Amino acid sequence: MFSDREKAAIGWAEVVTHNTAKTEEEAFQAMRKHFDDRDLVTLTVFCGLWNCSNRIAEALHLTVEPPGARIEFQEDNLAEGG
Repeated sequence: MFSDREKAAIGWAEVVTHNTAKTEEEAFQAMRKHFDDRDLVTLTVFCGLWNCSNRIAEALHLTVEPPGARIEFQEDNLAEGG
């Protein structure tokens, strides 16, 4: 279902999310095999920012809209021609 490259990225996202990337040498080597340094840094930063936004949303008790749904102010803005 997933290519080896995709599996490496998914595995890396998991170890970054679980804060175990420093000790997960196999995951790191899989990333090095399939991605250059720039891509490795980009994916790591993206995972970190995504995790940060999730923690903030959870702490503030925010409800994320379901996939494909629009939040209310967007609907109102569109109805007004904006």
